[in-house]
Amino acid sequence: MTNLLVKNILKTLEKNGFEAYLVGGAVRDYLLNRKTNDFDIATNALPSDLVKIFGSPLKQIEYGSYNLQQKGLNIDITTYRVEHNYNNRHPKISYSQNLLIDAKRRDFTINAIYLSKNNSKIDPYNGIEDIKKKKIVCIGNPLEKLVEDPLRILRAIRFASVLNFKIDEDLSKAIFLKKEEVLTLSKERIKKELDAIFLANGFALLKHYELDKLLDLNFDNLVYVSDLAGLWAQVKTNTNYPLEKEVKNNIKIITNIINCGTINAYDIYENGLYLIYVCSSILKISKKEIDNMYHKMTIKSSKDLKINGKMVHQITNCEEKDIKNILKEVTELILNNKLKNNRKQIIKYLERRKFYANTRDLK
Repeated sequence: MTNLLVKNILKTLEKNGFEAYLVGGAVRDYLLNRKTNDFDIATNALPSDLVKIFGSPLKQIEYGSYNLQQKGLNIDITTYRVEHNYNNRHPKISYSQNLLIDAKRRDFTINAIYLSKNNSKIDPYNGIEDIKKKKIVCIGNPLEKLVEDPLRILRAIRFASVLNFKIDEDLSKAIFLKKEEVLTLSKERIKKELDAIFLANGFALLKHYELDKLLDLNFDNLVYVSDLAGLWAQVKTNTNYPLEKEVKNNIKIITNIINCGTINAYDIYENGLYLIYVCSSILKISKKEIDNMYHKMTIKSSKDLKINGKMVHQITNCEEKDIKNILKEVTELILNNKLKNNRKQIIKYLERRKFYANTRDLK
């Protein structure tokens, strides 16, 4: 174990007379030499004990899980528990003092390895061996586990995609048989897993298990990019998956550009290089071509423009709704080298534009 803060939390719990182990994804990633900022600690300390030891948590304690956020780390300390009577992924729970009972409720063997502060391991389901074999193996009966919590179907695909592991044959058969159970999940939970699967390029697995049709996802001819908005922009769906505001805005920009099939200087000026690189990857336009276009641009952003909306309004006496279009017109002229980015010349152009507009109005 490399994280000193997590190790100190384990020590603190043990000093107070409790068992404490790091478990789940953090242990799996540690064994795979992968970095993580999320840590799960399992303990026989009750939530009331955790409050006495660490103080009142910032988040409400749910399902016996006490959350700590320190030094950029997210740490969940959860009491050993038994889960039963699942209902839409909200099981009833009862606390336990037995680590092996806690391990039994977990989804996959690779997530049920317990690590002490001294790096000793408790591995009741041979998860370490499955990590070596690069296999996602279900704990218990896969059919029962997937019905209990259908999110495990998407989690299995996510882990297989992110870790480049294979899904165990029994689990794979169960996914085919129970895949429609994912439709009982909320759109929020599905979307969160899809984000991770998309970024890990797990499209082939979604198609293999026919989850693309089930979840109303059409990603034929998709070009993989390492940007979430760039991926969602290429996925056709009529399902209203909840998208974050920034992602939604970026999807709109990317969609508009890739539908045009080309990229011009104004696209770069308006949207910045990052999104343009995403678009160029999808359109198979080389980064070198974009960079050459960028370096030739006399203005790179609105900060470089020698005029602003207020000045446009004063000079042209236009309506507020027309300011943006006039600014775009001036910007495009400058980017196309038909007008210099010089305040006097821009003002002269706008005055001439106003004169001709007034002349047309008189006619």
